[in-house]
Amino acid sequence: MPAQIRIYTINKGELDNFIKHFQEETKPIHEKVGWPVVACWVNRPQNEFIWVRTYEDEADLEAKTKAFREAVAEAGITLGTTVAKMEVRDVEMA
Repeated sequence: MPAQIRIYTINKGELDNFIKHFQEETKPIHEKVGWPVVACWVNRPQNEFIWVRTYEDEADLEAKTKAFREAVAEAGITLGTTVAKMEVRDVEMA
């Protein structure tokens, strides 16, 4: 199954705020649009938040991305304000 590993470097001093925002706003919207977050990790020494979400194929990825963005706009949520760097790796789960 294809997956995205997303590695976010968070602005200094903002990691706990980011985690709260992710748990209370970002993750629930993923669940609402049928795109559950598979796992999350925090790498405090590097100020990183690492998480994984899966999809079926490219068409599913596009559809879920569109649904997610629409739900974020509808909710009036602003994303990424505390993210200094974002790395996305598309991988296949074994």
